[in-house]
Amino acid sequence: MSQSAPALASARFDADAEAKLSALRRTKFVATAALALCVLVFAAAKSFEGRYPWLGFVAAFAEAATIGGLADWYAVVALFRRPLGLPIPHTAIIPDNQN
Repeated sequence: MSQSAPALASARFDADAEAKLSALRRTKFVATAALALCVLVFAAAKSFEGRYPWLGFVAAFAEAATIGGLADWYAVVALFRRPLGLPIPHTAIIPDNQN
C-alpha cells in the first residue's frame, strides 16, 4: 500500500532536518578544530621562538587568528543567545526582537 502525502512530507522533512543538523555539527567541529589548531600553533611557536627567532612571525599570526576566531564566536553567539548564560546587555538580540 502507498503512504499518504502527509506521511511522505513528514519523512522528507525529517530527512532534510537530519541532513541540516549533520552539516551544522560538521561545520561546528571544523571551526572548533581550526581554533584549537591556532592555539596549538601559537603555543608551539612561542615555546621555540628563543631557538628560532623567525617563529615570532608565526606566533603573531597564530595569536591574531586565535583572537579573531574568539571574537567571531562571541559576536555570533551574542546575536542569538546569552554567551555563557550571563545576562550581558545587548545580547540575544535576534530572539528578543523576533516577537
